[in-house]
Amino acid sequence: YWKVWNGALPERPATDSHDDLLAVLTGKFTGREIGCKFAFRGGALSPSTIAARSGTTIRIENRDAFTHELSVEGLAGFTPLEAGPGKARVIPVPAGGPWKLGDRIYGHVEGYLHSMRELVACAPVDANGKFSFQDVPPGPYSLRILRGSEQVASRRITVPAGRALQIDAVSISKGRRK
Repeated sequence: YWKVWNGALPERPATDSHDDLLAVLTGKFTGREIGCKFAFRGGALSPSTIAARSGTTIRIENRDAFTHELSVEGLAGFTPLEAGPGKARVIPVPAGGPWKLGDRIYGHVEGYLHSMRELVACAPVDANGKFSFQDVPPGPYSLRILRGSEQVASRRITVPAGRALQIDAVSISKGRRK
């Protein structure tokens, strides 16, 4: 932001990004979560809504050129520690939440961590509102769309064997953004 504030770069107009949206699948699945990768990128959490299976840990990589100090409001036993460029922070994920995430160094960085008992897969939502899940085993699942601390949409789906699943548009409540 220093370069924008000091005129070295032009200010970009605000866009309706979907950085605060995360699509997740939940259901009966014993393997490791699919596609649930989260990082600091571009000075923020990407995506800012994060999900992990209850009772596991989640890893947040720092892909920025500067240090972040992640904090998790209300998560017992979590100590904010600095994570420099190229490093990662691991967070234990007990049942409960969602928990508000922040950065003690950069106050504009915020997000939410959701603990989900039967998490199968995660997919970030792109600027056009699209997402995709890769390598999900066939079977019945619940598709949930998370925004901040809320679940803003859900739908039962069945992933077919041997072919791609096409999902009709999912209506998302405007709800407040947290």
